[in-house]
Amino acid sequence: MVAGLVSLSNGADVKKIVQEIQKRYEGIEYLSATFIQTEEFKLTGSRNETRGNIYVKDGVQYRLETDDQIIVTDGKSVWTYSPFNSQVLIDRVKEGDGSLLPRDLLFKYPRDYMATLIDEQTIDGRRYYVLKLDPKEGVYGYIKTMKIWVDTKSYLISNIEYEDFNENISGFEVQQVDTRTELPDELFRFEIKEGMEVVDLRM
Repeated sequence: MVAGLVSLSNGADVKKIVQEIQKRYEGIEYLSATFIQTEEFKLTGSRNETRGNIYVKDGVQYRLETDDQIIVTDGKSVWTYSPFNSQVLIDRVKEGDGSLLPRDLLFKYPRDYMATLIDEQTIDGRRYYVLKLDPKEGVYGYIKTMKIWVDTKSYLISNIEYEDFNENISGFEVQQVDTRTELPDELFRFEIKEGMEVVDLRM
């Protein structure tokens, strides 16, 4: 991507921007996209890059597919499948346990974190608001601080960069977003096939 810095708009109101983001995502019934996730680890200095697909329905059900794993939830149970050892872990969805769920990056954190408008940028000819998100009082989780890039016209989030409490930096770039194609319920239930090892943690 090619980015160009521009000055902050005098009329840009961060509160209004956040409201528009919330309104946009609350109105999304179906979302599918490709993504690129990067991870930079403070301790080792190493960097990983993962590409995959994400599907979300009603902001609660989601399916994430990469070469390394498939994560599926219907909102109650979550299936994590590793193709390398053909193992499926099944657990209940736990809210507020500090874990980072892929859907939270788009649907939850912009709502639960306090936003500050820090920049506006032009990337590949499109304009974006750059917001810094810090946790509100009483909000605890995996993320220490976050920056998001929001399209000034669609109010869809295109890029996310966040730092955890170990000072590791991760990025999440969303591409080819589709909010119009209906997604079937079957997509959000994992099909266990013969030969898979199942570890059920819901007991």
